[in-house]
Amino acid sequence: MPNTLPKLLATALTAALLPAAAATFDFADLKYNSGTNTGFLPTDGISCTAGDLCSSDVDHGARNGDLMFTSGSLTVLATGSYNGGVAAVVQDHENAYNAANRIGAGLGIYHLTGNTSDDNITAGEALVMTFNQVVDLTGISLRSDGHNIAGWMAGDTFLLNGVNTLLPAATGTIALNLTGRQFTFAFGGRQADQFYLSGMTAISAVPEPETYALMLTGLITIGFVARRRWPRA
Repeated sequence: MPNTLPKLLATALTAALLPAAAATFDFADLKYNSGTNTGFLPTDGISCTAGDLCSSDVDHGARNGDLMFTSGSLTVLATGSYNGGVAAVVQDHENAYNAANRIGAGLGIYHLTGNTSDDNITAGEALVMTFNQVVDLTGISLRSDGHNIAGWMAGDTFLLNGVNTLLPAATGTIALNLTGRQFTFAFGGRQADQFYLSGMTAISAVPEPETYALMLTGLITIGFVARRRWPRA
């Protein structure tokens, strides 16, 4: 037992202190080939149809619905709104998608019935991303109306959790350090412009259950050994 205890405690502490693996959500990775969509697709059974979209109910004229995506142990639910009412979330495609060249679209909002060009986040629209657990949101990527990073003027903005934030012209990415379960991306700010949410990187902020179990086992073992070694009166 004396030799086993240090190893057990070391393993528990290592598991607790090591950073969790980052989960990547590449919403821009969507292509239309030979009648089917490929890439990073919704995981809630939503069918992706036509060359332009992956969305819930949007093909049937109903501008409402959400999409769910999974990466590693993290799942995120994307819901949309327009002026306080429900709107549909859409995953827009770009057959020239290229992550290295930062070409592609991503998630946007539909609210205009019969108008499939209304597929990014524009005036009055908001996209809410809700994770299945508390996460550290470490970065996001955005794309402009032209499915690239060159469509914004310097100083153009959007709202991230209600805070006026610069759109990342010429880079397309923003490094973050936000913790929570829900994050809102909305049109707005001082010089607002439209955009797509093309990607997110997140890390679980909650230790895995196995880590808790291992640490608890270590503590119980310490108590047992200490009790055996305590001199009797």
